[in-house]
Amino acid sequence: MKKIRKSFWRAYWKLHDKKKMLVARLKGYLDGLPPKTRRRIVLAMLAAFAVLAIYTFGKAVYDIGRNGGNRIVTDHAGQVGLSVKP
Repeated sequence: MKKIRKSFWRAYWKLHDKKKMLVARLKGYLDGLPPKTRRRIVLAMLAAFAVLAIYTFGKAVYDIGRNGGNRIVTDHAGQVGLSVKP
């Protein structure tokens, strides 16, 4: 049991260190970009988000009422038995 736990933690820390190394490399690369390029990247990400958000909203509005003309059946909940304390 201890051996498994030890190997698990060894693998976890190895992955953790690898992740930190990749993040540091990426951060170093992105810090070296000129401001104009950074602005373009941010605007491209914003445009992609806006397009996906508008598509999702439009699809949701379009799909309203497209369930074959069936309406949601709402019935009365019935009488609720409440306990009354004297």
